[in-house]
Amino acid sequence: MEDAVLSRYAIAFRDSAVAVAVIDSASRNLLYSNDAFLLFFKSLQIVAGRNVFAEVAALSNAMDNATVAGMMVAYDCPHTNARYEFSPLLQAGAPATWLHCMVTPLAGPLLDLTGQASSDAPAEVLLNEGYRRILDNFPHNVWLCTVKGELFWTNRTSNLFTYGQPEFHDADNTRYIAKIHPDDLTGAGVALAKAMSLGRMDTPHRYRLRDHGGIYHWFQFSMAPVRDALGATLYWVGTSINIQAFHDAEMGANARIEQLRQRSIAHEQRALESQRLQAQQHKMELVSHLAGGVAHDLNNLLHVMGINIELMQAQPQQPALLPYLRVLDGCLKKAGRLSTQLAGFSGRLPQNAVALEPQALVDDIHDLLAKAVGAEVSFQLQMEPGLQPLFADKSYLENALINLAINARDAMAGRGSMALRVAPRSRQDQNGHLAEYVMFEVEDSGAGMAPELQARVFDPFFSTKGSGKGSGLGLTMVKTFVENSGGHVSIESTPGVGTRVAMYLPVSVVPVDDAMEVNAAIVMGSGRILLVEDDDSVRDAMNRILNQLGYDTIPSFSSDHAVTLLQGGMKPDLIISDIRMPGRLNVHDLIAAVEAGSRTPIIFATGYSADVVIREGLVNDRYPVLFKPFSAAEISARIQSALGGHAQAANAEAPAAAPQAG
Repeated sequence: MEDAVLSRYAIAFRDSAVAVAVIDSASRNLLYSNDAFLLFFKSLQIVAGRNVFAEVAALSNAMDNATVAGMMVAYDCPHTNARYEFSPLLQAGAPATWLHCMVTPLAGPLLDLTGQASSDAPAEVLLNEGYRRILDNFPHNVWLCTVKGELFWTNRTSNLFTYGQPEFHDADNTRYIAKIHPDDLTGAGVALAKAMSLGRMDTPHRYRLRDHGGIYHWFQFSMAPVRDALGATLYWVGTSINIQAFHDAEMGANARIEQLRQRSIAHEQRALESQRLQAQQHKMELVSHLAGGVAHDLNNLLHVMGINIELMQAQPQQPALLPYLRVLDGCLKKAGRLSTQLAGFSGRLPQNAVALEPQALVDDIHDLLAKAVGAEVSFQLQMEPGLQPLFADKSYLENALINLAINARDAMAGRGSMALRVAPRSRQDQNGHLAEYVMFEVEDSGAGMAPELQARVFDPFFSTKGSGKGSGLGLTMVKTFVENSGGHVSIESTPGVGTRVAMYLPVSVVPVDDAMEVNAAIVMGSGRILLVEDDDSVRDAMNRILNQLGYDTIPSFSSDHAVTLLQGGMKPDLIISDIRMPGRLNVHDLIAAVEAGSRTPIIFATGYSADVVIREGLVNDRYPVLFKPFSAAEISARIQSALGGHAQAANAEAPAAAPQAG
């Protein structure tokens, strides 16, 4: 109904030479104005620097009197040399606060509503009209706003760009907000508020503004206060300059720089990416009947026990308990290794290569190999003399041996004989030079393979097993691991006789003891860590060990809770989070919240197997993943790596004794 009233007014007075408007006496906002009134009102704004209907007391009183009395009230305004007649709008559908306003000139000089000042007008009027004409035709957007930040005038250039018409009046003073890009609105508001607070704007601010055709352009705005004779701010004047061409050139230059940088390392990246993507596809089928959830819960329990053992070992008042704690710690490490082997592997390239004693390695994994091949397979171990330490990732090597053992068992249909032979060997390396290796050879008495099958066994997804009995990635994983460890892999097979698969891993040039000490140190640190973990016992244990390492923790029990904290303004130095937790949001929502805000570093800690991590899409190396159980030394090293120089500087300022890992 109200829109219909204004529509009838627009039709009736649109082409009238008399300045006519509809004003809401409650808000002092213009609800409708014809062209004659709009031109007068715009001239009045730039000369007076304010909305006279809201701020000139006499005019405001006249509007109130007309509303209360319900009759026409006139006021001759000497400031604008014009007569204002306010009459209540009695049309059906019009609110009681709406007034019909008509403006007519008084005797003497008045701002010419046609845009030309009278030839006999005073010099001040002519000067103001000249200023208005200059600002209207200025090649950049010019605008005025009140000390409260209300935009009350824009020049012709701005109106043509933003609204496609030379004159435009925003009755609610809000339509311009929709023209600013949503992503830039907060920054523009902060820049405006900061300038008004300081009384000046030191640095121009960039933002995107939408033109009347709906296309966004990059602008840069500056603003300055207009003061009276006493120094008080009357209003602010601002300019917005279209810098789209400069922005495009800047983006083009940055893109070219990035292109050149990428090109310089393209060959290396292609090689590494190819290896990484291949390794990501690999997963093992160690024990198919063991559910991932069981491994997850077991890892959580082992993790909590391991942390508590480390905390107890750090207490000097209980020396009598240390031997028992060392026994428990050793058992936990073996249980953790078994859980890791059962749960799977991450698919990343070997990253934790150390010097390993072959005998100790085989002793640790012997029982698991025997269980993998089954009770009806005769398992033999042959260790030749002269073995030297080898250099490899222990977890990957153990997984590769178990994989070969399972393949041998399947090739024999669960019955036959299998031998693991560990021996020193000399052979040519990748450069054709003679080098020393430790050979791990698995031989079975299975059905064997024809030559054409042997040529394909290392291809991804190729399998000689029946449907549903293998992924075809096991031997691919073995080959990838061995070659990325600087070694070789070979296969020999005879149909009806059996198969031999041999891994040749390089001899270590680093002593075993020295290699073990590299990862033993625990570095104290400082900072605020948001700890996201739904399991109460794990969260409490992690909280205690992080506190002991020198960090302040903010516990959180779900991704929903963590995202709410981050979106509410919390700014931790680091986030340590589980991967799967109950709630509406998941780990990808947490990542999105972080990357949309402060880009806080994240370390994921999980009790799930690595194949779950792959399915969650967390194998792109943007964020490190720790698999439970892990020690204080491991989490300390990962935190130091994530926090980088900041954490190291904090450690240098406040050194403290670290707990000793068991």
